Amino acid sequence: MSVAVRRHPKLAPSDSPSVELMKSFLTTLQDQWAQLDAGRWHLALAVASPFPRAASLQALATTAVAAGSARVFQDRLAEPGRLNKPAHHVLSDLEALIAGAVNAGAPDSGLTPNVLAWRLLAHLSVLELRLEGVRPEDRTAAVERLQPVAAQGSAADGSALFSRLREYASSCAPSGATVTRDSLLQALSGWPLAETTTPPDPTVTPRRRRPRATNQHLPHPLWSHPNLLRPGARQPRLHGDTLLVVDGHFLHAFDAKSGERLWRPKSMGHNNQPPVDGHTVFTSGMRNTLRPRDLRSGAETGPRMDYCRAAHATCDRGTLYMPDLQDILHAYDAVSGRPLWEWPRESAGVGPVTTPSVIDDTVFVSSSSTSPTWSLQALDADTGLARWSEPLRLPTPQHWLALGDRVLAISPDPDSGAPCAAVYDVHNGTLVWQKLLSDWVVGKPTISGKSIHLAHSDGHVSSWDALTGHNHWTVKVAKSLRTQPVAAGEQVLITSWDPGRLVVLNSADGTVAWRGAPRPAAALMTPAYLAGGSAWAVSRAGFLQGWDMEGRRRLAGTVENLLWDPDAQGMPELRDGVLYVVTGSGSLQAIRLGGTN
Repeated sequence: MSVAVRRHPKLAPSDSPSVELMKSFLTTLQDQWAQLDAGRWHLALAVASPFPRAASLQALATTAVAAGSARVFQDRLAEPGRLNKPAHHVLSDLEALIAGAVNAGAPDSGLTPNVLAWRLLAHLSVLELRLEGVRPEDRTAAVERLQPVAAQGSAADGSALFSRLREYASSCAPSGATVTRDSLLQALSGWPLAETTTPPDPTVTPRRRRPRATNQHLPHPLWSHPNLLRPGARQPRLHGDTLLVVDGHFLHAFDAKSGERLWRPKSMGHNNQPPVDGHTVFTSGMRNTLRPRDLRSGAETGPRMDYCRAAHATCDRGTLYMPDLQDILHAYDAVSGRPLWEWPRESAGVGPVTTPSVIDDTVFVSSSSTSPTWSLQALDADTGLARWSEPLRLPTPQHWLALGDRVLAISPDPDSGAPCAAVYDVHNGTLVWQKLLSDWVVGKPTISGKSIHLAHSDGHVSSWDALTGHNHWTVKVAKSLRTQPVAAGEQVLITSWDPGRLVVLNSADGTVAWRGAPRPAAALMTPAYLAGGSAWAVSRAGFLQGWDMEGRRRLAGTVENLLWDPDAQGMPELRDGVLYVVTGSGSLQAIRLGGTN
């Protein structure tokens, strides 16, 4: 995250400090756009509370994120009642400020000020902070937090460390700085800390020592509900701080941090994963209805929608997409329920419609696998107009997904029946390339930059160029695999079934960076979960297996009895270093794996 700290910025084009601030934001937008667009980088403006324009900026940022594009953002701003007058004034000043910053030498990336304003707002968080250190109670609280870090752990040591940190922060403030763990330890060199790292003496060749696992690597349960659910309940899904669990004909909701139940279970369609938009969850009911409910209270918040295929509804950025009983797809405003468009407008469709998939500004509509020929159509998310003259028709694919301006489908070759990977242009549906594969794909294809990584049931892992179809590499890592690869920076992690172990590959050439010791009895049935500097997976015996990524060694597992059926219940979800699991016996658990994800 790139954080700009200003007490009370004017955000006006006539204010020279505001122009310099915007130049910094625009430079980061250009330099880090790929990471920002992928959700791996964020922007923040930290201001002293109260900040009069904070609410308007946050409202603009929320609208920009939900819009998904500059054009949709402008259209929604023009809707009556969407934003109040102060927010419109803030946006006008912001666009003028951006234009002034560009005139002062900031990069514009070849875009207009209104597009740059949308990009900035869609990735900006406004943080209202009270200045710590001014009031005595602030210093007391900070000293208490710093005492365990000081070597002696006394209040005097914590107070001295606090003063040194304030001095260091003051030296960084005038021109800004990038603070890392190493730079912070360098600044605190000479200070007695509980855990410190001193720079090595270049004249001394240190003896290589095997790293030891520390307690921060080891998992520990946060909370659990033994045998709360029925056997076979689906794995939980996290939405903000709310955990939803589908249990047959019932939907449960829990607070993700405490594990406390938020509301009584609600009846719904059997095993239907409900769509969620913001603070609203849409639950399916009898007679093909869809009910909007508050995510935290479970209370109904709007009118029900009838005569729809509620099990195939989905939400994305403020829009609810839902097919009706005649396989016509409808788009509604998720807040008001106002109809936006429907497709197809003529009688010819793609067949029995499954749950749509929304990627950026495109809605992908596919037919169900029971149809003789699977079909896929791409629609404009704003208008519902088809982007392809004819739907894409293929044998029922094993996997398909959209990646940028391409669509990948893995399906049987019409002639040989062998697995075939084919990529199509998302704008017109034309074939870009197709390649026969050595064996069927297990898990989901993994996207890393412009590469597609595939795991095959025969133990091979392959990597392909998404644009050209060039096979970067194919390597055999095990006798059999059952889970997809996981991209981690410049490496690809794969957990194998036979033998059970973790293998780490270099993503550039597929060479083995390192691999864990094989354990035939520990067949791994989940992909690698990354948490801090460690990786974790669950074996078929229900044991949590871990590896220290830096030390390249196995960690001691402390959690067991994690048994469930992946085919029937799905895969658990990891969020911020916490794994949420429903076992086969119906126990719900939250396990911190160590660090943050």
